[in-house]
Amino acid sequence: MYEASSIDGATKWQQFKSITFPMLTPSHFFVLMMLIINSFKTFDLIFALSEGGPGTATTLLSLYIYNQSFVSWNYGGASAAAVILFIIVGAITLVQFRVEKKFNDFM
Repeated sequence: MYEASSIDGATKWQQFKSITFPMLTPSHFFVLMMLIINSFKTFDLIFALSEGGPGTATTLLSLYIYNQSFVSWNYGGASAAAVILFIIVGAITLVQFRVEKKFNDFM
């Protein structure tokens, strides 16, 4: 592809924009999706350092699920929060899939 584009007179920037970057978008998409999903799983660091305090300043959804299930023994509330977490992650993933598809169709 690079040889054909250089024969057609494409510059290095045009080669990057039209060949290299579109070929890298699936890996960019995967890395971005994994980073966003893993950002919801930041339980251990917050629990070890502050346990959600002072007050509830650093409480995230994963720490809330832990506190509801193992501290307050409220399994129903923890299950509901886990379903909400699943819906949030699923919605973000669905949006990313649609944006990635539109971006690939555009390129």
